Amino acid sequence: MVSASHSESVERASHLLSALAVLSAGAAGAILLSAGPRADVFFTGWVLVAVGLALVGGISAWTNRTPLVWVAALALTGLSVVGMWSIGLFLVPAALLLLGSAALSHRVGPREEVRTAILADPPSPSKSAAKAASGAGSVAVGAWLVYASAVEGGLFEACATETLACTLENTHWDAVGTTVVGLLAVSLGGWLLWKQVYAAHLLVSGTSNW
Repeated sequence: MVSASHSESVERASHLLSALAVLSAGAAGAILLSAGPRADVFFTGWVLVAVGLALVGGISAWTNRTPLVWVAALALTGLSVVGMWSIGLFLVPAALLLLGSAALSHRVGPREEVRTAILADPPSPSKSAAKAASGAGSVAVGAWLVYASAVEGGLFEACATETLACTLENTHWDAVGTTVVGLLAVSLGGWLLWKQVYAAHLLVSGTSNW
């Protein structure tokens, strides 16, 4: 079992890395927006999304919500890879810092009240299996919805100049709505799976740390 003092040190390190990730993403956003084409709504939007992901990850690390830290870290990493030839290189430091924070947050484990609740009222194997199956199904359905609406169908028509007015006019709002529903389904399913995996680990190992 990891000692309480060591767990606190790991938690502080996770907080520090997440704070540095937010600062790094903020600095990258300021540089990109000051030098980039702010009239291009997609460019500006993706920069703001990157900063938002870093903020979500940072807040989640400080409130010990490990799944959200991982989601934000992986999403920011994916954005930095996909946008490697434009905004991606500026986001790499923030992505790496947030990944480090997520790994340390994972080591600390969920909040104490979550651990106590699991140990006080452990779920039955059949109930855990049902929730895990529901989570996996939700992830699968959500991923299919996102692929069908965002990848195959497309969310936007092309504009000669990517202004906000043109983007709003040429947005396929039905596809956007379906994509949002799909992302929510993936998030909910992943959260359910995470809870079952952690509960099983906690009950089998008899320790609150990974």
